[in-house]
Amino acid sequence: MPPAECPICARVNGLPALRCAGSAIDLIAPGRHVSNWGELNATEQLAMLSLISATLAEGTVNIRPDLVDGHFVLQLSDKGGDRPGLLIAGERDSLLPHLIRHIDSANSVDLAVAFALDSGVNLIFPWLEDLLGRGGQLRLVVGDYLDVTEPSALRKLRDLDKESLAGRLDARVFETHGTSFHPKAWLFRATGSKGSTIVGSSNLSRSALTDGVEWNLHSAASGDVLAVEAAFETLIADPRVVPLTDGWIDSYARRRRVTQLPVFAARTVEAESPKLAPEPHGVQIEALKALEFTRRDGLHAGLVVLATGLGKTWLSAFDSRGFDRVLFVAHREEILAQAMATYRQIRPEARFGRYSGIAKEEGEIVFASIQTLGRAEHLRRFSPDDFDYIVVDEFHHASAASYRGLLDHFTPRFLLGLTATPERTDGGDLLSLCGENLVFRCDLYEGITRRLLAPFHYFGVPDDVDYAQIPWRSSRFDEAALTEAVATTARAENARVQLRQHGHGPAIGFCVSQRHADFMAQYFTKAGLRAVAVHSGASSAPRASSLEALGRGDLDILFAVDMFNEGVDVPNIGTVLMLRPTESTILFLQQLGRGLRRFGDKVLRVIDYIGNHRTFLTKARALLSAGEGDRSLSQKLEAAAAGALELPPGCEVTYDLEALDFLRAMLKQHIGADEAEAWYLDFRSRLGARPTASEFAHAGFSPARTGHGGWFDFVRDMGDPIPDAASVHKALLLNIEKSSMSDPAPLLTLLALVPEFQKGELRERLVQKAAVVALRRNVSIDPDRLDTGWSSWVMSPEFREDGGRLALRRRPAEGLAGLVTELAEWRLSEFAGKAPTRLVFDENAQTFQAGPQLWREYMREDIPPLFGQAFNPGNWNAGIVTLDKDMVLLTTLKKGSLSAGNHYEDRFISPTRMQWQSQTRTTQASRHGQILRGQMPDHRVHLFVRSEKLRGKTAAPFLYIGMPRFSGWHGERPITIDWDLPDPVPQHFRKMLRVP
Repeated sequence: MPPAECPICARVNGLPALRCAGSAIDLIAPGRHVSNWGELNATEQLAMLSLISATLAEGTVNIRPDLVDGHFVLQLSDKGGDRPGLLIAGERDSLLPHLIRHIDSANSVDLAVAFALDSGVNLIFPWLEDLLGRGGQLRLVVGDYLDVTEPSALRKLRDLDKESLAGRLDARVFETHGTSFHPKAWLFRATGSKGSTIVGSSNLSRSALTDGVEWNLHSAASGDVLAVEAAFETLIADPRVVPLTDGWIDSYARRRRVTQLPVFAARTVEAESPKLAPEPHGVQIEALKALEFTRRDGLHAGLVVLATGLGKTWLSAFDSRGFDRVLFVAHREEILAQAMATYRQIRPEARFGRYSGIAKEEGEIVFASIQTLGRAEHLRRFSPDDFDYIVVDEFHHASAASYRGLLDHFTPRFLLGLTATPERTDGGDLLSLCGENLVFRCDLYEGITRRLLAPFHYFGVPDDVDYAQIPWRSSRFDEAALTEAVATTARAENARVQLRQHGHGPAIGFCVSQRHADFMAQYFTKAGLRAVAVHSGASSAPRASSLEALGRGDLDILFAVDMFNEGVDVPNIGTVLMLRPTESTILFLQQLGRGLRRFGDKVLRVIDYIGNHRTFLTKARALLSAGEGDRSLSQKLEAAAAGALELPPGCEVTYDLEALDFLRAMLKQHIGADEAEAWYLDFRSRLGARPTASEFAHAGFSPARTGHGGWFDFVRDMGDPIPDAASVHKALLLNIEKSSMSDPAPLLTLLALVPEFQKGELRERLVQKAAVVALRRNVSIDPDRLDTGWSSWVMSPEFREDGGRLALRRRPAEGLAGLVTELAEWRLSEFAGKAPTRLVFDENAQTFQAGPQLWREYMREDIPPLFGQAFNPGNWNAGIVTLDKDMVLLTTLKKGSLSAGNHYEDRFISPTRMQWQSQTRTTQASRHGQILRGQMPDHRVHLFVRSEKLRGKTAAPFLYIGMPRFSGWHGERPITIDWDLPDPVPQHFRKMLRVP
């Protein structure tokens, strides 16, 4: 225990380390009262080393260990005296590392430069962002001297002014008006330090900060620091120094475009060899084409599935280039900050806005959190047509209602939904908000199969924490209780052993809380590993510098708390250590994705702790691509236990037997229960709310066939409260739920009428509003048919026509609007899901088809819309379906009980060839025969294959193999054909399809 009046402890104020400097002392001390270096954790050691580097740069001659009232310190030479300046001469002794060391240990930075270029701002940006992220202050003055400063560099600096950063930015510009302006100075201050300064020749450019011949003098001499400080204050007060605003940058950019730069300025800018603008890579190009086609087909919304690591946000930035006003909405500040950084690289000249709820933003690209913009009082500040293009990032169930309200308000030309997983296990149901239009998909398995992501070896290990004893509130564990349970020596030692046995290369460990991350870093450091903790707290190691150290191999492991779910680019991460339960599929895939960046022949190691709580099923479901329902997951787990999983090439999944038993036990809790009820209960337990009718339907169940009367009767019987309106208006609700509807017009009309239930709506206005609903819900309908919606409800007993208005016959009970909307949304999704989609093929590139996607599974009823057809069981239950220009082959390898005369011999001969047999009546000379042989060049043959008719107790989906090429045939009635496949069958499908 420290003495009550330790003079060092009195100055700590929560810092991991500090510099104490004054007339009588000059020392560096850790934030904790320890007696020697070995008692410090890794974060404290790194903070001490950072301060040591800064003092060495100041010219410190001698550093010696000492104790002050038992508090370990490092005494510095020349107590209280001025230190000689240190010349930083550029080239081999570049300025950037010196700046980084000082920024990492500072809580306040001032800088003044004559000009700033993109190249220099991009280099120093992460460390300035870190400074503000930990609550520091940044004041900067940039000159417009000779118009050398690039407007895009100024916009990048303006991007530092964002809500996610706790610090304060004061950015200004010196308007020269012909006056020369040449200062290049930095001023650093830290708690307990006299400060230091660097003055010299370097502006904010790549060459000036790295390999240029530049002379900069560093000094910690009191007189020098005070002189630079006074000069900076004088500069800030100069009337020619004005705030750096978007408006000022716009005006400067216009002036710079029409004015020829002086020779010196032009050479300075050109010498920087600007970084080439990012361009989309292969899979992003495919997705961009798919988006182009979906818009060409008249659709106004769509969902893109891209695995973490393939660049969802980059894709949206590329796609946004064709739109003037863009809104990007997400549920977390970290995602918005990362999106701003990405969009800035694609649209460097665009004006960005960050809507905080205070004032309406006028930027070309506006970033907003759903927690703010989703509220009605904020939406009212925007016109429905304020944005041409809206991007919605994947979200959790709790935000779904807010997103629906937002999308009901706006009428963009296009809405893009982004997610890493097509499954709806988090309950956000983004696909539904995008009108059931899945535009493009390249999920985790496909990304690895296509060698876009690194393969992984997964190890599920048992967790000795008893999660049954930890409070579960609002669909998550209580953080304090969870931290207490996981931050133990025994668990930390187990993690170290697991890392030694299964890990490889630099590792990142995801922790429950800041205290847990600090504990793990301290334990691993004491065990001899190079470890740090990085988070948003005061005890964190510097973020950007720690990532650089991890990438260089100077750290063994970095422990994080949510900070590195997004936007980390360290390709050589070899191990991901998951030390926390993950309630969200989205979060699990983000954390897994931190290590999936390809790096040589790297195979990522994933060490995942599995405990005795159903939330751990979420990770297993995502990892094994199990989809909804316990039965599917149980089958996948047993396949994993038997080593029979169908995984991408190079991947392995291994569960420790005890961990597997935990998962089996969680699944057994619902054995014997009705499957729909079991799914409902699990959904509510995981997400803290009941499923909607749409979510229930998307899980494969029918809200109209629960055996409880109506959907809301089922909800009530499951123990969830329902408004009295469910009883008062039961006839109306059952009408919506159970009526056979072949046309979406009544549902569109009903949704348009919901806000006007009280007073009703005029016929013409209602038709107009229904058209807007159709646009927002991605429902294709002839506008002339919308009027039939009015007619259908006027004739129903629940409505009446009064003075030309359609209105309810009885006063709407409280809560009716929500109930009607829920049912109508579900019924409408049936039409959106079945909307025919025109098939378009890229004749030149085999990489893209806007229709069936290669190696993707489709249920039989989902195949017709790919060809612009509605599902008709009479036509589509056959093995061959002939359309106008397309022939679709639906092939089941294991036929089951067929008569001998109808037993077709379909099998794979090799990964690139398949033998297929026609129906018994088909001859070579018939029209079908000529299409199959390829003698009708304007016809295309599509091959869908499944191994068996059933998967479990339900119909199995078909796998799209592509458009095969005719190789040869023999026989008549039936014909036996050899097909050459366009691509080899992927390794992880070969066992299922019995490929030799």
